[in-house]
Amino acid sequence: MIKRILLFPLVGLLFVAGTVLLLVGSNLYTFHRLTDESPIAELRFRKTGLQEYEATIASGDFCHPEKHLLYGDQWRMDAQFLKWRSWANLLGFDSMYRIERLAGRYLDVQEENTGRHLSYNLYPEEQLDLLFIMDSYNGRLSPVDTLYGSSVYDVMQEDVLYRVYRTQSGLLVRKTAQVDLDSAGLTIEINKACGAEPGWFRRLLQIATIS
Repeated sequence: MIKRILLFPLVGLLFVAGTVLLLVGSNLYTFHRLTDESPIAELRFRKTGLQEYEATIASGDFCHPEKHLLYGDQWRMDAQFLKWRSWANLLGFDSMYRIERLAGRYLDVQEENTGRHLSYNLYPEEQLDLLFIMDSYNGRLSPVDTLYGSSVYDVMQEDVLYRVYRTQSGLLVRKTAQVDLDSAGLTIEINKACGAEPGWFRRLLQIATIS
């Protein structure tokens, strides 16, 4: 009888400790999901004239770069994001996104209003828009938080590699100096993302397009 009396507080203490550890672990896992970053595009620029640049952009599997002419002092990339609720992030759902547009941008507002502009769609026409479908369901059990646009921009500078990352809350960009192959025998960075398997969202889009 005495053993049982002593056992109940011990079991309760272990239960409380396990619950606390589970909650802490869940919060840490959620924080990891919300701060996760993945590269989605790389850009390089070559100046071809006054406020005129040739942009080389690689996205998707990074194996098929495209070249576009941009005007201005800066480049800007737009994307559309579908953000899940926090409990869906806890279950492992990453933000769904679609890169939409690349365009030039002027530092001066007057030049922005009067200067030359070009912009380019960066996604193929899709028969099934999963982002819109997921956002259109607004039931109580919907895991969708919001559908919104996100943009990132930076100066167009030669000899710089710009990497655009997607996060759970939008886009961000990081830049690194490109290696001058004529200066020294330095190691060239190899992009291992080329040829990698597409994510589940991209595979669903491909299946929907084929069907």
